[in-house]
Order: sequence, then C-alpha cells, then structure tokens
Amino acid sequence: MKATTLSALMMVLIGSSLISVASANAFLGATPKHWEERMTEEHITEQLLLVEVENNLGQGAASSRMKQLESMIKPIFAALPKNDKGYLGHATVRYALHRLFVQRHGWVIKGLDAAGSHRNTTSSAGLLKEQVPAYVQDLFEKRLAGRGFGLHELTVLAATIEHLVHSEAIKRLGDAFKVHNLFPTSVMSENEADEVLDTYMASYIMAQDLSNMSLDYALKLKAHMPDMYTGWNDTQKFVRAVRQNCTELDSSAAQKATGELDFSLVARAAERMGEQFGTFQDQECLDMKASLIKMEEPGTGRIRLSDFYKPALNGNWQFQESTTYLRQLGALDESDPKMPRVIIANYIIAPTNCIASSNFYSVCCMDECEGFLGHLEQQIAAPEAPPARIAALVSQLSSTSVSAPRKMPQPLLDRLEEVAAHHGGSVPLHGRLFAQWLHHAFPHECPYPHVSGVTNPQTASEWLESSGDDHRASDEEMRMHVENEQLLASKKLTSTEEDVFASLPWSPEEELLVVRPLQQQQVHSSNRLFANTCSLASFVALTSVAYGLVRSSTASAGTAGVEKFLV
Repeated sequence: MKATTLSALMMVLIGSSLISVASANAFLGATPKHWEERMTEEHITEQLLLVEVENNLGQGAASSRMKQLESMIKPIFAALPKNDKGYLGHATVRYALHRLFVQRHGWVIKGLDAAGSHRNTTSSAGLLKEQVPAYVQDLFEKRLAGRGFGLHELTVLAATIEHLVHSEAIKRLGDAFKVHNLFPTSVMSENEADEVLDTYMASYIMAQDLSNMSLDYALKLKAHMPDMYTGWNDTQKFVRAVRQNCTELDSSAAQKATGELDFSLVARAAERMGEQFGTFQDQECLDMKASLIKMEEPGTGRIRLSDFYKPALNGNWQFQESTTYLRQLGALDESDPKMPRVIIANYIIAPTNCIASSNFYSVCCMDECEGFLGHLEQQIAAPEAPPARIAALVSQLSSTSVSAPRKMPQPLLDRLEEVAAHHGGSVPLHGRLFAQWLHHAFPHECPYPHVSGVTNPQTASEWLESSGDDHRASDEEMRMHVENEQLLASKKLTSTEEDVFASLPWSPEEELLVVRPLQQQQVHSSNRLFANTCSLASFVALTSVAYGLVRSSTASAGTAGVEKFLV
C-alpha cells in the first residue's frame, strides 16, 4: 500500500491546518464531517423525472447509459429471488443496487442500507444526501404501488441514482472552477484544465469542501499531496489520461485545432474520473493483500495477530488497528481465543480502507468475491442451484491465489451438500451459509460473513466519535501479542487442504434475502428435528438487515427484510 496514516501526515502540513480530518490508514481516508449538503424533495423528484424522460426518449448518452446499466443488472436480476408476482422486493432491490455499483464503479452507496430512515430526520432544509438513495427508492415504490421492481424499473432507479451522483460531481467541478477564478463559460488550455482537475481530484481524495476553498489553500493542498498521499503522482497520470481520452473522443474539430477546452468537456472528464477511480485505486488494495498474504498461516486467509503487529513495531505505518477496532470491523477471528487472527478479506474491504469522497458514496477496496458470485449468477440465472452444479462451476474459477481447474476438497463438498439438505436439495446463492462456503473455498478473496448484528464496521473517525477510543493499538498492546507468540510457537500450522478447511470457523445460522413458503416449511421441519434430537424447545425466526449489505458495507441496525434461522 502506498498510503500513509493521516494522523502522521498532519505533521507534513507545517501547522497550516490544511487537512482537518482524522482517519485510518488510508490513502484512504477522510470523513467529510463538514459536508452537510441537503437536497429538497422537489429537486430530487425533478431529477428523477429528468432521467425517466431521457430514458423514454431513448436518445443520446442517456440511452447508451441505460443499455449499459441494464446489461449489468440483468444477470443479478435474473438470479435474485422474486415475490409472487415475479418482481424484486424492497430489501432485494437495495441488495441489487449495492452489488451493481460496487461492480460498476467500486462505489458503496450510502443510505441503501438505511431505507426509510430519512422520515425521522427530514427537516425544512431537506434531506442529507446520504439519505437520498433510500428516499428515491421510496418514491419508485409508491409509484409501483407495492408491485415490486422489474428489470426496467430497477434499471431506471439505478440510472437515477447515478444521475444524482453525476450532478454532484458537476457542482463540485463548478466549485473547482470558482477556486481558480474561472467561469463555466471560460475556455482554457489543456494545462489549465489539468490544474482545475488536480484541484478537483485532491479534494475528492482528501474529502475537502471546495465551495469555500481559496486558491491559496488549493495550491498548498496540491503542493502537499505527494507527502500526504504517496499515490498522488500516479493519480495525476490517471487524471491526465482520462482528460486526454475525453479530448480525443468528445471535443469538436475547432477545439482540437486550437487546443482549447470548455466546461462541458472538462465535466465529462470529471464524471469519468469518478466512475473509473475505484478500479484505478484498487491496485493499492491488491498490493496490501499481497503484503498480508506473505504473513498468513498457509491457505487460511488469516494472520496471527502477533504477526500482524510485527511490522508496526518495526516502524511500518500499516497494520496498527487495535483488537477492539478489528473486532468491530469484523476482521478478527477469535474462534481460538488463545490465538486471535486477522481475516485478510474482511480487513481489506473494511471501512478503514475506504475513501469518503462523496456525499453519496465511498470508494472502497473492491470485494473480489463479487466476481465469483456474479459469474455464478450469470451461469445459473436462478436464485438457487443443486450443489453439484455449484461445485462444478466453482472448481473452474481461479483467483490470484487459487488455480483452476481444481479438485474441491471432499470436506468442502460435504459442507455444500449439508447446506443444500436444509433447503430442499438446492443451495440459495444469496444466503449467509453459501457466502460462508465461498469464504472456505476462497479464503483470500471472500470475506467471512458474520451473523447480522455481531459487527458494526465504522471508519476510524466514526469509531473515535462513538467509542472515544483511538482506532490504533498502543505499542504496549502490540508488544503483548507479539510476546505471547512465543508461548504458542509449538502450535502446529495447517498444511493440507483438509487441515485448512477444518481450521476455518463455521456458524450454522442462515440469513436469506427472501424466505419463500417452501423454505419456511423446511425451516420448521429442521427445527422440529433438532428439537427432538437435542431436547430443545424450538427455534425463533429473527428479522435482521440484508445479508449482502452487512457483509460489504457499513453495518446498521434495525432494517427488516432478512429471515434468519439455524440449519
């Protein structure tokens, strides 16, 4: 990872208070607490109708964007469980949108995991932007009168949210023009455009508010960017490449002849930078993953906490999170209390490695498991499949740490059969148990899916505000874990695939996006069998938040839509 902690980088600003945010180890991160922008409900409705009109006309860029969105949504839509009318319900729509934007741009859209919460926080000033996606979904649902979302409606909803994100980007670019004393009607050279886009991108990465920024402040910010974010030089190359591509594709013959650019062309560059930055910056995440794998217990996707802390005690700025913070992130495996371990995949996708660059979304490390699940959805095109079909498909999937084709370990195949046995012979693709099985199959890429409510991932600044504790471990805490390693040095490390499989934790609690009547009947049957054999009274069905969003974005309590039960 090229990044450094903002807490250390504050010193670089030489007392200028250039950056007023605290964050985790982050190339990575700032939390824009000063961004309290609101949108009126009238403005949201106007934007929503605009997208629908553009779509219905089927003209120009709007039509092309809709086709792109629909082609990406279609496999997800086909594979998700539907209601009795064949449409997607409330929680399933949020899950589909989350998956779409993570795959398409690396965006974790805020508010999709808290639909409806805006009703308790609406004021005369309007809605906070992070509440807008949930509000827009509610507007669509009212128009659909409870029927649910078809493919077209889901595509239009996704286009509406993406349109709102783009509108925010255009406003922020307008603010960057003002910082440089330029007007939207101004024409500029390529160098001038690059200066404006550098200011835009520096504020995007560091979560700085451009609306009240002075030119002197912006110049100081950019001057210090190489020290605050060591990937800055590569980012500038990325910015110029995107701008150059827009210049070649979108500028007029007159603009190409004079080399002058206008606001509309620079705005297209800013939009595409936002769309492509998630993929661009993910190389940082892959570098971090490679560093972590070098320290892991072979094949487990886990690192002894003592090994995790050793680099920090030797002067490395990375891997300093405290055990309480790691536990909150869901990145700590304490199945063996005497030897806690860091779960690599969970650590990588945690909020500590996100960039809070927009009021609408965060750019986070991309969940590699999304690609596996997306491939299965495309091939199966149904919410569930027989275990043999799934095993055959998974055996052909490769990753940076798994070569294909491969022979699946028998214990792993047995576990898949066990999951299927509790669901009438088929495995639900969007259940917690299957996600847990994928974690066992790809421990470096697929995060371990904790039971809902067990973890509450937060950024470092959110953690400080809620707990009053620093997210970093003290030298004393890190040294204690390293010294304890000597007491455990004789413990055998895993070696064979069977050993690796046996060492990974397995929790029997299922969580599904939708539980159909047949599944409910099977659940009750399983409960009665367990009650008879174990002399227990019964199980209780619990309602919780959607599994997909719990595993991939900031957890929040109190959202209905997922059925939870033991199998």
